[in-house]
Order: sequence, then C-alpha cells, then structure tokens
Amino acid sequence: MPRAKKNIACIRKTSFCPDCGKWFANKTNVLRHMNQPSSACSSFINFWNSHRPYAGSRIVQESDLFNEDQPDLQEEIPEWECDGVDFNMRDDASTGTPFPEAPSNVEYYPGASSTYGQGTTFISEFFNDKYAHLRHENIFYPFASQEDWQLGSWLLRSGLSMAAIDSFLSLELIKQISLSFRSARELRLHMEMLPPGPSWKCHTINPPAPTKRPIALFYRNAIDCIQSLLSHPFFERHILFVPRKVWSTAARVIRVYNEWLTGDHAWELQSELPDGATLLGIVLSSDKTNISVMSGNRMAHPLLLSLANIDADIRSKSSLRTFLLLALLPVPSFVHNKSRVRGLLSDRLVHQCLDLVLKPLKIAAAVGVMMSDPVGNLHHCYTPLVAYIADTPEQSLIACTSPKTSPVSTAIYKQFGDGICHPPRTAAATLHVIKIMCMKSLPTDLINFLKVAKEHRLNGVFEPFWRDWLHSDPSRFLLLEVLHHLHRFSFDHDLQWCIAVVGNKELDYQFTLTR
Repeated sequence: MPRAKKNIACIRKTSFCPDCGKWFANKTNVLRHMNQPSSACSSFINFWNSHRPYAGSRIVQESDLFNEDQPDLQEEIPEWECDGVDFNMRDDASTGTPFPEAPSNVEYYPGASSTYGQGTTFISEFFNDKYAHLRHENIFYPFASQEDWQLGSWLLRSGLSMAAIDSFLSLELIKQISLSFRSARELRLHMEMLPPGPSWKCHTINPPAPTKRPIALFYRNAIDCIQSLLSHPFFERHILFVPRKVWSTAARVIRVYNEWLTGDHAWELQSELPDGATLLGIVLSSDKTNISVMSGNRMAHPLLLSLANIDADIRSKSSLRTFLLLALLPVPSFVHNKSRVRGLLSDRLVHQCLDLVLKPLKIAAAVGVMMSDPVGNLHHCYTPLVAYIADTPEQSLIACTSPKTSPVSTAIYKQFGDGICHPPRTAAATLHVIKIMCMKSLPTDLINFLKVAKEHRLNGVFEPFWRDWLHSDPSRFLLLEVLHHLHRFSFDHDLQWCIAVVGNKELDYQFTLTR
C-alpha cells in the first residue's frame, strides 16, 4: 500500500495528536489534549493556519494536493467530520480560495496585498528567451550535453583567469573530449547566450574636485533586482505580503515578533498606503572593504539589496543568495591638501551615488509599481526603505552625523552612558538643521561649510539620499550593529567584569560545564 493511502487509513482508525504524535483512546481525548492551555499543542491548529495562504497570498489549487504520480489517491480520500472539524481536503482545494478566517491568535491587516491579474513568472521569462525554441530538443543549449554544461559551469565559477582556462582547454587530454567550446572566449559567448539577470550599467561622475582617477559607478536597475527576488520560485513559500499581529495564544496577551511583517512598523507603513497595495520592505547593506594590500591598496564599496518580506531564517543564509549586488560604489582619491575636505567630498559622493542608484525605488515608494510574485500574480507594490545594515562609521555617514554623535538619536558621545532615552534623530529634524546650515554658508564653500556643520554635529552632506524617499527615516531603518554594540561590548566590558569578580580559572571552569 502506498504511504499516503496507509497514512489516510491510519487517521480513520486511530486517534493521535497531529502535533506531538501522542496516541489517545478516542478523538474527544485528542481535542481535550489540544485545548489544554498548558499544553504545547494547544495552538497547533492556529500555528498551522497562520502558515497557510491568506489575504492576497498564493491560492491553493487542487493540483497542489494531487499529482499525476498518484491518480488513484484522489478517489480514495474519505469525506468525514471529527467533532465539527472537517477533514474533506478536496472541497477546500477545488474551490480555489484561501482560508476565509484568520486564526484567533493572528490579526491580518484588512485589505492589504490585492492581486491584479496574471503577470509573468521566472519560468515564463526563461522560455521567452530568443533561444528558447532550441532548448526543446536540448535543454542544456548552448551547451551540447549535461557533462558539457557541468564542465563549463565549473570553469566559470572556479575563479580562473581567461588565460588559465585557455591553458586548461589546450591540454591534450581535454582535446580528446567532445566539447562545444575550445577557448575561454567561446565559453564566455556560451554564457552570454543564457537568459540574463538584471544587467549592469556604468555611469561616469564628474566630481566637484579633481581626483587621481576618473570616477565610474557600476550599478543595476533596482526594480529589476527586486523583481528578480520577488519572482524567484524558491521563495514561493518563504515570502509574506500582508502585515499581521501575532500573539502566543488566542487570549492575545503576549505578542510574537518573528518577522518584519509582524511588527508595528510594517503595520504603520501599510496604513499609509492605498487599499490593496502591497508593502515591500527594502533592505540595504554596504561596507567599504579592502581588496588588496601592498599592491595598489584597492578598495571596494559594494551595495547589497534584499527584501524584508522574505522569511528571516531564509534571508540570513548567504548560500541562498537573498542579497543581490546592486552597485559598486566608487572609492575615489581626491586631490586636496586637507584631509577633512577629502573626507567631506567622499561622503557627498556616496550620497550622490546612492541617490542615482536608488531613484527607481524612491519613485516606486511614492506611486507604486506593478510586480509579479513567485506564482505570477500582479501586485501594486510600494518600496520604502526599512533597514540599512552597516557598521557604526557608515551609519554616521548615512545619517549625516559627525562620528561622535549617535546616528539614530540626539545624544552625543558624552551622553551615551545616560540612563534615559534621548529623542530620535528623525529625517525631518536633520533636514531642518541642514537647511539652517545652508543659510549660514554655501555648500560649495567647503571649509566654511564644514565649520558650520561641526557646530550642529553633522558631517557636511547637504543632500542626503533619503531626503525624498517616502516613509523612510534613518532613525527607523538604521539597525543595531551586532559586532560593536553586542559582541565587542560583551568582550570588552562584560567579560572583563566577570574575570575581575570570579577570576580566570573559575570562569574557564564554568564554561566547561556548558559543553
């Protein structure tokens, strides 16, 4: 008997808890067990329903439950009820509608994330390629076979140079293998025949001061990158569109915050959008990195892009590629005799580049843009910036504050140890101070403008990239830096206090007990 049929027969003849698997004499005892407030299984049904499609998410079709490999299983599914609980799965699926009621411990935002017809999917875009008709006979085209594709894929991902690939392909042993490419150039041409992702662009920037080398900004269209993430088939069951409030029980006493859409910020942003709009939270990350030491001292400043709608446990795994490289910000060397002025010019250049790269997202945050989800449903999407992952120096750069000033509050370094919560440094407050600074000195007068900025504890940037990004505020989207604020704090302070109190040997002994 197939496993699915055996499980169905077991359900009809026996009674057990579907969460913990504990067996009971009858169904009444099962329901009593699940309804006990102290039982860990009491919220199982609510938890299960909360992970089903609801309010604009994917519609369950009958084909999702029954496939061609089990043609006789659909006819043998029983239709019966257990103390008011309907187990007729076929009726729920054939209607093609999501579950009508939310679980008692979950409140969904009403009217959010409506769909507007059918759009495109990742697979449809793949088969709309101009070489799609050639893949009907050979799915590995332009490669000759699966083995040919595997070798080409390995060479392209190995990090070998073009010369090294040519040297490898010129080996007599490799020449005996029937390959569709015989040089690195031919392999590159094969790769370019595959369906492309978001294409790269280059923009030359004219700086206000001379530099040692020309400044070039390499970037991709932000909307195309978001659509690439949004339509990825892997994220079909790992992406949410509707803000929700989740409680631990039906009594709604303790709130549960496990995703961005379960927080109050997402609920507030959704209330600012039109009815039926879909909220897409933009997540950015950047960090200036040295890529060569003592051989040119080259630096890179990558800008990464992701979606807060993707499940947190999925988004945090780098191997799943939920962060896309959006741009490579330039790291120029300005020619000026004062280091403060060179730093000011570099800070302004970063905001200028971000302003250019993120312009499509700003427009979408204001008027919306139609985008397709992983199953092809069209959504009217709005794209506010909800998180920017950066270290402390870069947070000060983004918030336009001086290094010894908090980027998210009005506190200065002398007040960092205060036991009170200082007011947030909102975007409106910062822009108001910048306006006052521009009235005192011209932004083009770099030295005088720096003096005025120092008086107001700002860094001298007068056009922040977030100034015209609707519903985006540095005091909200700048996050706690885990490295310096948690890990370094614990090692530099908490650990030293523990060593001073109990000593090194006792602390080591306590650590051994945790193994």
